[in-house]
Amino acid sequence: MIATHRPERRRLQGNRLALFSALLLLIHLAVLTTGALSIPWWFRFLVERPSQAFPALGGIGAFELLAFVISIRTAILVGRRTRGARGRGRLATLGWLGAAHVAFSSIAGSLGVLGASQAASAGLAIAFDTKELWLSLEPWQQTLCILSIGASIATGVVLLGLLIAGWQLLSRRFRRAFWIVTDTLIAAATIYVTLSYPAQPTESHPDLTGPLIRIGVTGLLAAPRLLARLIGPFLNLVERAAFHTLVAARHLRARKTNFLAAISTLSILAVALSSCMLTTVLSVMGGFRDDLKKKILGNHAHVVVDREHGSFEGWSRTLEAARRTPGVRAATPYAHGEVMATSASNLAGAVLRGIDTQTIGSVTDLQANLTRGRLEYLDRPELLLKLPANDRRSILPRRKKSSKKPLDLDTQATDPKIDDDLDEFLMEPSAAEDVLPGIIVGQELARTLRLYLGDEIDVVSPFGRLGPAGPVPKSRSFRVAGIFYSGMYEYDMKFVYVKLETAQTFLGIGDAIHGIEAKVRDLERAPDVARAMQANIERPELRVQDWQELNRNLFGALALEKLAMFVTLGIAILIAGFCVFGTLTLMVQEKAREVGILKALGARRKSIVQVFMLEGLLIGFFGAAIGLGLGFLVAFSAQHFGIRMNPEVYYIDKLPVHMDALEFSWVGVAAIAVCLLATIVPATLASQLRPVDALRYE
Repeated sequence: MIATHRPERRRLQGNRLALFSALLLLIHLAVLTTGALSIPWWFRFLVERPSQAFPALGGIGAFELLAFVISIRTAILVGRRTRGARGRGRLATLGWLGAAHVAFSSIAGSLGVLGASQAASAGLAIAFDTKELWLSLEPWQQTLCILSIGASIATGVVLLGLLIAGWQLLSRRFRRAFWIVTDTLIAAATIYVTLSYPAQPTESHPDLTGPLIRIGVTGLLAAPRLLARLIGPFLNLVERAAFHTLVAARHLRARKTNFLAAISTLSILAVALSSCMLTTVLSVMGGFRDDLKKKILGNHAHVVVDREHGSFEGWSRTLEAARRTPGVRAATPYAHGEVMATSASNLAGAVLRGIDTQTIGSVTDLQANLTRGRLEYLDRPELLLKLPANDRRSILPRRKKSSKKPLDLDTQATDPKIDDDLDEFLMEPSAAEDVLPGIIVGQELARTLRLYLGDEIDVVSPFGRLGPAGPVPKSRSFRVAGIFYSGMYEYDMKFVYVKLETAQTFLGIGDAIHGIEAKVRDLERAPDVARAMQANIERPELRVQDWQELNRNLFGALALEKLAMFVTLGIAILIAGFCVFGTLTLMVQEKAREVGILKALGARRKSIVQVFMLEGLLIGFFGAAIGLGLGFLVAFSAQHFGIRMNPEVYYIDKLPVHMDALEFSWVGVAAIAVCLLATIVPATLASQLRPVDALRYE
C-alpha cells in the first residue's frame, strides 16, 4: 500500500517544493526590481550608515542563497521523481533557470556593493549616482558586471514566462485562495494610497514620490485586476441577453486549442496596443497644439484692431470703445516696425514694438516672461546706470564720456594724480552720463548679439530722413532694460519692446499707432467679441481680427497633421482587425461541429452570423478597453511627471501632453468598428456550413 502511493507522494512533494521555489523567485524579482530602481538610495545608505547597511545586505544575501539552494533542489527533485507528470519540464526548467538568475543577479549586486565601497574609500561618493559607482570598478569588473546584468535580464524574462506558464499546474483551490488574498491586499493598498497620496504634484508638495506610488498601485495593480474580475460578470450578463449572445459568450469562455488560444490573446493585445499607441500620439499632438496656443496668446492679444497698411490717428476714442465692448477684459495700444539691431559683435533683424507700460501687463504675458530686468526700466531708464555688476554680468564699469586727456602710460608710475583718475574710473556713473531709452529683447536675440542687462544696442530703421544721396536710415542707441523668454524661438529672436512714445518718435509716425490689442474674458468667444468690437468702434477703415483668424494657417496645419497622424496610425488598428479576422476564421473551423449541431436544431443563418459577429465585437471591446486604459495611464504619467527634453534643441523642457475625452472615445469606436467589420467574412462562412458537412467526420 505504501509502495503504491510512494510515487504520488514524491510527485506532490516535488510540486510543493516547486511552488515554494516559485514564491521565493517572485520575492527575489520584486527585491531585485526595487533595488535596481533605488541604487542611489542604497549607495548613500551604504556610505553614510555602513553599520546598518551591511547587516541589511547580509540578510538579502542570505535570502538569495536560500532561493538559489531551493531552486537547485527543485530542479533535481522534479527531474528525478515526477517522470511522466504534467508540467515536469516546466518545473525542472524553472528550478535550473531560477538558480542561474539568482546567481547572475547576485554577482551584479556584489559588484555594485564593491563599487560603492571603493567609491567611499577613494572619496568619489559625492552625488551618489551610478556613474561614481561605475568609475570605481576595475575594467575587468565592469566587463563582468555588464555580462552578469545582461544574463540576469535575459534569464529573468524567460523566468517570468515560465512562472506564468506554470500557473495552471497549481490546484484550483490554491489559485482561488491566492486571488482572494491578493485582491484583498490590492483593495487595501488602493484605499490607502488614494487617501494618503495626491494624484499629481502640487505647488505645496512638488515631490513626485506620492503621485508615482498612487499611479503605480491604482493603474498597474488595481485597474487590471478589477478589469479581470469584471470580465466574468460581464459575460454572465451577455449570456442572459439572447440566444446568440449566449452561444457567443460560451465560445469565448470555452477551452480552445493552444494555438487558437494564443491567436485569440494576440488579437486582443493587437487591438489594445494599437489603441494605446494612437491615443498616446494624439494626446502628445494635442499637447503641442495647446502649448503653441498658450505661447502665441501669451505674446499676442486675443483680438487685434489695426489697418491693413500703415498707422492710424485718433486712437484714444477707438481704444475706449474697444474697452467698453462686452466681453473685453483689457486693451492696450501698440506701434511696430521692422528694424535692424546691431551690437559690438553681431547684427540681426528684429521687429520693434512700442508698448504702453501701464496696460501691457493686463493684455500679454510680457512682464511674467521677463527673466532679467524689469518693465519699470522702460519708464525710468536712468535706473539702468546704477545696475550692480552681477546684474550686468560684467565686472568692469561702464565707459564714461570725459573731456580729460587719456592717461600717459609712461607717467602712471610717477604721476601723483593717477590714484584720483583710477578712483574716478571705478566710481558709479555720474548723472552727466547719457541716459539712453530702455529696450527689452528676446533671449535668443540677446544670445545672438551677446547682450546683457545694461548693455548698449544700436537700432537702425529703414524709414529715415531724405538726404542728398537718397533715403538715410535712422539710427538710435538703446540700453537693454530686460530679457524675456516666451518659449517660442520666433518671438524670442525677432521681437524687441520699447516705450510707446519712444517708438512713435523713432518710427516717425507722430501721435499715431499701428493697432490696439485686446484680451477677452472667454477665449472661445473671441470671434463674437471681435464682431461686437467692429460694430462698437464705428471705423470702417479698421479691421478687427481674433486670434483664430490671425493664426488660421498655423492651427489649420496642426489640425491637418493631427488628422494625417490619426489615419496613419489607424493602419495599426486595421492590422489588429486582420488578427481578429484570422482568429474568427480559425474559430469557425474549430467550432464547425457546434455550428452544425445548432443548424440541425433549427438555428437560422442570421443567428449564426450574429454569434460570430458578437464574438468579434467582444474581442474588439475588450481590446479597446485595455488599450484606452493603457493609453490614459501613459498619457497621464507623461502629463504630470513629464518626459524631459533638451530645451536647447527642442525649445521646450518637457513633452507636452493634453488628453481629450472625445479623441479617446473616437479611438475606441474606431477599434470596435474595425473588429466588427473584420468578422463579416468569417461569420458569413460559418452561416454557410451545412449540418451534414459539419458532422460527417465526427
